[in-house]
Amino acid sequence: MNLIPAVAVVLVLGLAESSATAQRPAAPPLAPEQAELLAQARHAALAYSASLPDFICTQVVHRTEYPRGDNRGRMLDTLTVKLTYFEHHEEYKLMLINGRATLLDYFNTGGALSTGEFGSRLLAVFHSHSAAEFSWKGPARLRKRKVSVFSYRVPKETSSFRLQFGQVPVGPNNIVAAYRGEVFVDEETHSVLRLTQQAEIPAGFPISANASEIDYDYAPVGGKPFLLPVRAHVTTRSGSYKAENDVEFKEYRKFNTEATISFGTEDEKPKSPDPKK
Repeated sequence: MNLIPAVAVVLVLGLAESSATAQRPAAPPLAPEQAELLAQARHAALAYSASLPDFICTQVVHRTEYPRGDNRGRMLDTLTVKLTYFEHHEEYKLMLINGRATLLDYFNTGGALSTGEFGSRLLAVFHSHSAAEFSWKGPARLRKRKVSVFSYRVPKETSSFRLQFGQVPVGPNNIVAAYRGEVFVDEETHSVLRLTQQAEIPAGFPISANASEIDYDYAPVGGKPFLLPVRAHVTTRSGSYKAENDVEFKEYRKFNTEATISFGTEDEKPKSPDPKK
């Protein structure tokens, strides 16, 4: 089995590196109404992470691999994860692999993984330290809502986007990369309903491409609606090998010391690992 390691987004504000990079043409200035909408979206995004309550949810990751880089994909596995968001930090506990209980750590499963869907990606795009450059793309409709689409780019010098190949979080197989993408801003609430992201990876790095799309929608937590991730799609390439992850976020509930999530049903409970194996 080919192994594509963890791909993580880490917020590293104030990152400073050499500024000796090629100058890109400046984006055309936004019209006043576009600039105002973007400012409102920035305000909403910066407040987003701080507004989230402590909660627990179930994250289900369906992983598919394409070993030869063609369209002949095969299902790798399905990971069921207990995701805890407490004091603005995410914690991932792997519960099931293909419906069977496991003691394996989430980040030691091999294959492609991602983090940061709960606020840090939005924060990284809109934070002033990122120095993102925005361009107007035009109006659109997303899930029956009117949205405005902006493209953006964050340069490497101010980026907080990390790519990690393998289990070692330091060294040449861990880099900070520039990235670009699009934000879909709800024209009524000014919230971001979709965020896309594509890394600009230097030649020679083991991961040759990484792109993601996250959809946000309202889900109840403790009886109140909050804008939260509902699905994500992540594509990672290493040479001719391609991995795709389809991610679902569901069963949101308010975090407390007694909060639990049931995995499986009464008729099909997950089996505990056999200590003799």
